[in-house]
Amino acid sequence: MRHTELALHRPVTTIVVFVALALMGLIASRLLPLEQFPDIEFPGIFVQIPYGGSTPEEVERLITRPVEEALATLSGVEQMFSSSRENQAEIFLRFGWDENMGAKGIDARAKVDSIRHLLPDDIRRVFIFTGSLGDQPVLQLRIASERDLSNSYDMLDRILKRRIERLEGVSRVELQGVEPREIRILLKPDLLSAYGIDIATIRDLLISSNFSVSAGRVTAGGERFSVRPSGEFSSVEEIRDLSINEGGLRLGDVADVELRSPERNYGRHLDREYAIGLVVNKMTGTNLVEVTDRVMAEIEKIGELPQMRGINIFPLDNQGDSVRKSLGDLLEAGMYGGLLAIIVLYLFLRQVTTTLIVIASIPFSLLITLGALYFSGLSLNILSMMGLMLAVGMLVDNAVVITESIFRHRTDDKEHPFTATIKGVKEVGIAVIAGTLTTIIVFAPIVFGTKVDITIFLTHVAITIFVALTASLLIAQTLVPMLAARIAVPPQPKEGALISRLTRRYTNGLKWIIEHPKKTFGIIVLICVIGILPNALQLVKFDMFPQDVGRRLFMPYHVEGDYPLERVEQTVDRIEEYLFSRQEEFNIRSIYSYFDQGRAESTILLTDEDDATLSTREIIKRIEEDLPEIAIGKPSFQFEQQGGGEGFSIQLSGDSTETLNELSFDVARALESVEGLKDVTSDAESGDREIRVIIDRTRAANAGLSTAQIGQMVAIAMRGENLREFRGPDGEIAVRLAFRENDRQSIEQLADLPLYTPEGQRITLGSVASLHISRSPDTIRRTDRQTAVIINANLEEDVSSEEVRPRVNNLMEQIELPPGYSWKEGRGFDRQDETAELMQQNILLGVACIFRVMAALFESLLLPFSIILGSIVFSIFGVFLFFAATGTTFSFMATIGIMILIGVVVNNGIVLVDHINNLRIEGMPRNRAIVIAGRDRLRPILMTVATTIVGLTPLAIGTTQVGGDGPPYYPMARAIIGGLAFSTVVSLLVVPALYIYFDNLAAWGRKVMRAARSPRSRNQPVEPPPPELTTT
Repeated sequence: MRHTELALHRPVTTIVVFVALALMGLIASRLLPLEQFPDIEFPGIFVQIPYGGSTPEEVERLITRPVEEALATLSGVEQMFSSSRENQAEIFLRFGWDENMGAKGIDARAKVDSIRHLLPDDIRRVFIFTGSLGDQPVLQLRIASERDLSNSYDMLDRILKRRIERLEGVSRVELQGVEPREIRILLKPDLLSAYGIDIATIRDLLISSNFSVSAGRVTAGGERFSVRPSGEFSSVEEIRDLSINEGGLRLGDVADVELRSPERNYGRHLDREYAIGLVVNKMTGTNLVEVTDRVMAEIEKIGELPQMRGINIFPLDNQGDSVRKSLGDLLEAGMYGGLLAIIVLYLFLRQVTTTLIVIASIPFSLLITLGALYFSGLSLNILSMMGLMLAVGMLVDNAVVITESIFRHRTDDKEHPFTATIKGVKEVGIAVIAGTLTTIIVFAPIVFGTKVDITIFLTHVAITIFVALTASLLIAQTLVPMLAARIAVPPQPKEGALISRLTRRYTNGLKWIIEHPKKTFGIIVLICVIGILPNALQLVKFDMFPQDVGRRLFMPYHVEGDYPLERVEQTVDRIEEYLFSRQEEFNIRSIYSYFDQGRAESTILLTDEDDATLSTREIIKRIEEDLPEIAIGKPSFQFEQQGGGEGFSIQLSGDSTETLNELSFDVARALESVEGLKDVTSDAESGDREIRVIIDRTRAANAGLSTAQIGQMVAIAMRGENLREFRGPDGEIAVRLAFRENDRQSIEQLADLPLYTPEGQRITLGSVASLHISRSPDTIRRTDRQTAVIINANLEEDVSSEEVRPRVNNLMEQIELPPGYSWKEGRGFDRQDETAELMQQNILLGVACIFRVMAALFESLLLPFSIILGSIVFSIFGVFLFFAATGTTFSFMATIGIMILIGVVVNNGIVLVDHINNLRIEGMPRNRAIVIAGRDRLRPILMTVATTIVGLTPLAIGTTQVGGDGPPYYPMARAIIGGLAFSTVVSLLVVPALYIYFDNLAAWGRKVMRAARSPRSRNQPVEPPPPELTTT
């Protein structure tokens, strides 16, 4: 231990180095950017193609399917989802977490561009997004006022949006609920007919009259000038005065040309008042809390302006406050845990100076970790704080073991404190390094193995734990020995002290198991049977991703069909009135609602847990009891899984959307009978009534028109067409050509739509086409290029998805679907199975890594099994026993706890077995070495276990959640506490017993090998194994 000797002889240098590292960490803690989650690249590509005024079927046929076929040729696509609506196509591609999404985004853009000629000509833009967790909005504000703000886009854009965009750290600001004005050219069909003007002629004229091109350069007078012919419109009057025929007829004579706000087809409410949304995104790498505070401070200044009088701005979702609260909760839990650890250490050590030396590992290790995070370009976020919180209870472990060894050697050699200190460190040095390595290496399968969302997140936790434990190991072998060598040796516990009595009883227990190997083996078997009972009797409920029920409730209305916006708003008003009439009873803080012609949903924000008078489940139950029924839908609550996954769902796939819709309603009714399910809904929609224009190709050909020309004229007249933008003094303004609203309200008006043949003869649409009324779906959804419908449901209270799953599978197997149609479990089940399988695999790989470390330490392939079987196996038994006793559900957070647990729990066995081996090397008989090693290591083992347990106790008994609204920490903390406590109590006796068994087996194996190699004994019978190995 050269570094230990150097620290002992250079105390000033040692102190200066660690103080400097601590100061760097302290400074870094002020400079580290605060974020909710690290800037992790999301493995998906989102393609959005706006195409207003169309139908879902047309969007699917003309846009979605061609784009899907092109994107399907990308390598690495795991899943593809699409939805076709009347105004746009959306396609989402999911890749593996190990893919380079920047390169995939470029490839996706190239694929779409390669088929751009196959898409409709009037598609203006194709949006392709890739992103990361850092791209999520950090602040969502709602703007409410007693006066109408629907025409206030320019004012809000100038006073609010642009001012916030200029703030440091803000990348993008978006206004929602208010639209920029556009130039509407509303044609009058009667005047078009009277003057014999063709719609296509006007369209082509507008396109050709609004242009700007570059025509090269010319040289004049020795100077170079750019030539740019400009034909752009400079004012609305210029558009209105555009000549459209040789007779001097102007566009304003046959159309209304005006600058106006577009018709609003959606709405937002905040606490029953119409609201406008403002969404703020931050730049990558900036401090989230500082950005949100900066924005809120600017909002206060803006609110004092005269133009904002009577306008209120409310924060609906402030990630800065969420991060501050979540980090505060973790910090509070860590401080309480650290304080409890100090108290426990003092109760063991009974000396202030020794306690302070050991405790010094915590602040120094944490500050060094913060400095390492800063210089590595990482941020302080929920995951890194989680790693620091988990490490707090383990940071003193190395210091405890080393100080105990030092003081034991100093007691034996009081004349040479430095020599005794070095001996003490050397005695446990390798064991301490191995123990730290096992705690770290258990994360190796996560860091370097298969990448999914959970392993990506845990990698950031692992990095923090790795740095903190490495720092604590360095401190324990340098700073701690240097200080421990210069203070008085703590007094030995008195004969009547609790630890002395425990030590005597423990050594007596070790002697008993040595003398009674058969009875010991029977006791081990009995303990194993007890450990299996919770699973055998199904006392522990398993749910990898439990249904998330927080203080934020989401209630979709499941609107069936399309309705006038006024009627949907009346329905929303009715639900909101009911909720606000019992606002205090329901603990409602605020309600935010969004609605359009075919959709409505309300988000109910409840009071914080500290101010709550009812639990969230009780509030849900009370709201559902008297929730008013509505004619246009069926409102119900919708929950996601903890960890952000999809809740319970079933997917139906087939060819026909109409057939799938009918099947989904039948299946949903059947699922309502399944015990444990409630609020079963289908995302299929009854569809909206539409007029189908069926063109007679023969008549159209006789008139000299193609079906494409007729379809284009109908599209311009009914839905309108976006033309090239008009460049005004305040930027670009959209230009839209369409018929007036009152000229496209009946079938008769559509049938009288004027068309012109190539010869200039006027005919009507009704002469070349027939019109029929039918229904079409509002949305067409496809999964992996196949039409699909999703059926969702909520779970009853205290019911897990694993309990419901077999019942649903039995029911679905009894339902006969038409040929070509199939069903499968939703993505939530796939994610649950994948996560469970991956975590089991990683736990086994972690155990294998631990085995390698111990095999190298002990130079034996058998002795590590005494710790694996005596510590790891019994720790897992302890987890399930503790979960059964506390009624805790086993979730994915518990599997994370087990991964951490198996890396920690072996440390006790390592220091014990390593000490036994060292004593035997010195010549002590095995049985006496076991008793002496147990006596020497009992107190440090109990101290390290106690500090880890009390350090996690605040998390285990609290309700702190990941990110403030994610899964709770307590399943993970309880898994570590239950497994560590049970394993410690049992393994203190079981590990020595298994050590004897495997040591006897190794001795017998060596004797057999010697006998096999001896020529004289080849014909003699092999000696049977010793009796200790035949106790079974």
